[in-house]
Amino acid sequence: MHMKACRRFGAVFGIVGVILWLMAGLLSVSADSAVNSLTLICKTEEVTLTGMHWDLYRVGSRKGGNLVLEGDFAKYPVSLEDMSSSAITEVAETLENYAVLDKIPALAKGETGKDGLLKFDDLNTGLYMVCGKNIQVGDTIYIPSAILVEIMKSEDGKNVELEAYPKLSTKVASGENSKYAVKKIWENDENALEKRAASISVEIYGDEKLYETVTLDESNDWTYLWTAESNIDWRVKEVKVPENYTVVYRSNEKQFAIVNTYSDKTPTQTTISTTVTSDGSTRPTVINTNSANGSNVSNNTNTKLPQTGLLWWPVPVMACGGVIFITVGVRLKSGNKRDN
Repeated sequence: MHMKACRRFGAVFGIVGVILWLMAGLLSVSADSAVNSLTLICKTEEVTLTGMHWDLYRVGSRKGGNLVLEGDFAKYPVSLEDMSSSAITEVAETLENYAVLDKIPALAKGETGKDGLLKFDDLNTGLYMVCGKNIQVGDTIYIPSAILVEIMKSEDGKNVELEAYPKLSTKVASGENSKYAVKKIWENDENALEKRAASISVEIYGDEKLYETVTLDESNDWTYLWTAESNIDWRVKEVKVPENYTVVYRSNEKQFAIVNTYSDKTPTQTTISTTVTSDGSTRPTVINTNSANGSNVSNNTNTKLPQTGLLWWPVPVMACGGVIFITVGVRLKSGNKRDN
């Protein structure tokens, strides 16, 4: 009876070992995924912008057919329901504003090389934003616009290489003072005026440092004016967005608008991890359009060998575990045979 029990015990260990070994192989296959890239091209016929800094953020994903913000961006009252060109431009500018002023950690960052190019690799499905910092060449300051790009699953399983030409506006570095204005705009609440806040607080930032906090209300026509050096990169942020309102920030070189739009429902948002994991082959859907902000995004699909993602760690563990179990099983069987 003892020998039979040992044989059975050894057989069980052997079977478990084989299963673990096979599972290790299956995991290595399921972890394979398409690896996509986004290359920023920051140059024109007149200038190549070397050393322009860019940050890449994963800001959302598609849930049930709808785009939703996620991770650090899920808390912001920014609507993704309108996918028109002008709306997406405003969303990109608004999310960039939050990312910069709230010091949200970037998923990746880098600077353009001597050729004016910067490539971000290993991009899986999701909604991404890239935003850059101003750079001065001679007396000209180049101001890059943020870009939103959505990467979705592909039926053909091919990898995608995106190329984007960000819109670049310019201003002359004069060192002189200029006049600036920030204005609060209320939208879609004509039948719910009681929902408006009596006043709002607005933070004004110069080169990402808090310059002053001001109050906007009816007494000042929801507007504030200030005079400051024109070389500074100015931004504004509403301290607290009223309940049931969404927000977008619109701006040109010297004027800023904070637009609160009333909605009976809170924007659908899903908070999930910002970790990018392997989830199959992908293709991009470009959210921003050429007519929206002057940015140009193209893509090339190239067939490549799938590369593994973040699920490699269980493979050696399970493989080793399988070897151990098989070895124990074999030794038990060998020992039983010698006893016979």
